[in-house]
Amino acid sequence: MDKAMKILGVLLSMGITMNGWSIGTADIGNEVPSARAAGQGYVGIAGQNEDPTVAWSNAAGIMNLQGTQFTIGGHWENIHGSYVNDAGVETKARVTNVVVPNMSLTHTFSDSQVGLGLSVQTPYGLETHWGDGPLRYVATDSRLAATFISPSVAAKFSPQFSIGAGFDFVDLSNAQLDRHVSNDALNFQYSQFGIGTPTLGAGDAVASLKGSGTAWGGHAGFVYMPAENHAIGVTYHTQVTVPIDGALKLSGLSGGSATVFGGSNYTADAETELILPENVQLGYSYKPTPKWQLEADAAWHHWSQSQNLLVKYKESNPFRLAALNKNNPTPLTQRDAWSVATGANYKLNEHWQFRGGFWYEPWSVPESTFSPAYLDLSRYGLSVGSGYTLNKNVTVDVAYNAIFLHNREIHNSVGLDTAGFPSADISGTYKDFAESVALNVTYRFGF
Repeated sequence: MDKAMKILGVLLSMGITMNGWSIGTADIGNEVPSARAAGQGYVGIAGQNEDPTVAWSNAAGIMNLQGTQFTIGGHWENIHGSYVNDAGVETKARVTNVVVPNMSLTHTFSDSQVGLGLSVQTPYGLETHWGDGPLRYVATDSRLAATFISPSVAAKFSPQFSIGAGFDFVDLSNAQLDRHVSNDALNFQYSQFGIGTPTLGAGDAVASLKGSGTAWGGHAGFVYMPAENHAIGVTYHTQVTVPIDGALKLSGLSGGSATVFGGSNYTADAETELILPENVQLGYSYKPTPKWQLEADAAWHHWSQSQNLLVKYKESNPFRLAALNKNNPTPLTQRDAWSVATGANYKLNEHWQFRGGFWYEPWSVPESTFSPAYLDLSRYGLSVGSGYTLNKNVTVDVAYNAIFLHNREIHNSVGLDTAGFPSADISGTYKDFAESVALNVTYRFGF
């Protein structure tokens, strides 16, 4: 029994647990609803953009649209991350290219007192690829995508006041975190207790934690127009707690570690919960002339609702569980955060519109729990865009965003092995730059 407890203690000091399904403001928050919104710094809460994407941004704004309108499009995102350790050595993440699609549909009835909407958006997303470099014992590949399918209903109570509300079906797919595990370190420790022999130069094992899940949430908002050229919008999205079912897979185990885990490959079912935070978004729009529309928005995200992450493994072997549960639950200690955006739209003539904007989103995970798996950096965006109306039915919108992520110096103990064996010292400076190109085609029926 004493020997067993010593082995458990060694495994707890080394561990192979994963910081799985990570979340943060910058790289997980990815609300890119449409090209028209993108060109204006992603404003739209006041519901004055003449864009069916209002079904997502503030359902009350559906009442400012006529008939049936449909838009479909996407954002191409190009992301360049890097890490410079304290010795000045730079490691570049693999350049990430992803396409984030969107779709929205609205319909207002002939009496213009009731409207319906449907939107498909991906407001939370993550993808980082560090490869087999110095951060490999914390993260090599990380992915996450949360798609919201949101039906809405809206009603106009007066020419000045509308409300809207609906449900959000959330599909979280392909949540993944991969990292390396040192066979040499594990095998040395196991050999001290008669399990296998020490190894030197054995290849790393690979741990991959994957899962998916679905859940329901809701949203509601209003638009108030105190005067013809002023509009105020507020929208609220509930917290969504997504139960995640998945599995942890280990491959490439050798020596004593293979003995403990029953071979070179090992799989255990795993489950956890991912909290997508409630948020409140505010918008004010002003139209100084018929050609100009200006808007400023702010959003508060209740990230502190998620303070740690507990992964439960369906495993009964105490020696394996000791390793799996090291640093489990994983502390997140997130802070609540405000983001802001401002933008302008200019109607040159019946065909052309031009746009520009600025937006800012801060980090939510403090230095003490920062992980390169999600690269949570504050970011600033500069956007430009245009729209061209082909005819009374069809409009094409395009936009470009340059996204500057603020460098962040990190010194913490995430990933450090207190026993002194190979591990990832993630201390250093993290950098990132991203850009996106957006395109949407909007069709208006019956115009």
